[in-house]
Amino acid sequence: MGEEHSSELFDNLLPESESILDEPALLDMFTTRVEEMLKGDIDLLLSSLYRLDVEEYKIQRALRSPDMPAARGIAKLIIDRQKEKIITRKKYGSEKKDPDWEGL
Repeated sequence: MGEEHSSELFDNLLPESESILDEPALLDMFTTRVEEMLKGDIDLLLSSLYRLDVEEYKIQRALRSPDMPAARGIAKLIIDRQKEKIITRKKYGSEKKDPDWEGL
């Protein structure tokens, strides 16, 4: 794999709207990519998860889960985190801006 920025590995695959989120297909696609990274470049995977702001304890839990393969669990964490970001953007992006803070 080339010298990609770790944040770009998943960012261009992550939708910005819940309405276009085909979660089963996305989960399959991310599971495949995470499997590749677990085998070939775990440091880049962990760096990507850090940049996506996935909590470390959740990653550890996914890696040790007896119920779900590690790659599938991590792929689900990526999707869940992106959904949280979408909700936050909608919540705070739609509020009227305080005129006292404009221009800062």
